Amino acid sequence: MVNLLLIGPITKDKNIFNNKSKSSIGGAVYYESYVLENLESDYTIVTALSKDDEYLLNNFPNEDRIIPVFKDETLIFINEYLNDSNRIQKSNFAEIPITLKDFKNLNIDLKDYDGILINPLLLSDVDLDLLKYLSGFDLPIFFSIQGILRDYSLNGYVKKSMPDKFREILKYVNVLFLDEFEAEFIYGDSLDLIDTIKNLSTLGPNEIIVTENSKGSLIYNKYEERLYDIEACPTGKISSPTGAGDTYMAAYIVKRLNKSNIYESGQFASIVSTLKLENNGPFKDSILDVLDRLLDNLGF
Repeated sequence: MVNLLLIGPITKDKNIFNNKSKSSIGGAVYYESYVLENLESDYTIVTALSKDDEYLLNNFPNEDRIIPVFKDETLIFINEYLNDSNRIQKSNFAEIPITLKDFKNLNIDLKDYDGILINPLLLSDVDLDLLKYLSGFDLPIFFSIQGILRDYSLNGYVKKSMPDKFREILKYVNVLFLDEFEAEFIYGDSLDLIDTIKNLSTLGPNEIIVTENSKGSLIYNKYEERLYDIEACPTGKISSPTGAGDTYMAAYIVKRLNKSNIYESGQFASIVSTLKLENNGPFKDSILDVLDRLLDNLGF
């Protein structure tokens, strides 16, 4: 069974979609925990939050798998969705990185794990010393890019910005996850999406996954020099898009580390993220539900 280490903050979220507002816990590690729990994978979460907000951990599927690192405050996000793929964000921009010192104090034995998921929600969540330290172990580092592109704008709004340490971060990453809008922002109009993916692979990652919402996803493997086009899974009514990318990431990693090929892993992740989209909150279906949807898509 795959055993994964997840690192990243949780958040207090307010999500506005279809003119309906809902407050909830958030953060990539939260949405990923439900995927791993329901797909029966082993995992440990190292997450940052304030001691006053420790009650938020009750929302996870298994509190025994969480190692909290208490900070002065908890990260807050307000997500207002214009549609299922575009949102306006505000944040308190809490600077609460999990540092190398924090991590070493936890006495985690990395030999117990098959991979590490790094989930920054802001650039300040990335501690380069910790990232460099983790890269020294024989473990794949899976990295979600969205947080390092977020920057402060007037009145707490979130804008995209290229960080100075962008290249230094990516040289420690094995598998990179981003969406089409993030890819377009990184290289602007100078490159199309495919060339953007290939350029990113020269900075360190050997596998790059770009999700494209209803168009599916593109996956590039540097060693194969091959691009895979994964069709989107047909979806019913979208209930909540929050966490869909995190759900895709966790599902892809589980399938990939269980020796499935890139195409199979992409298909699997597409189905899992679609099931999440059709329901409020995190992914709560089972592996049997995923297989049933796969058979439906194949016409059985």
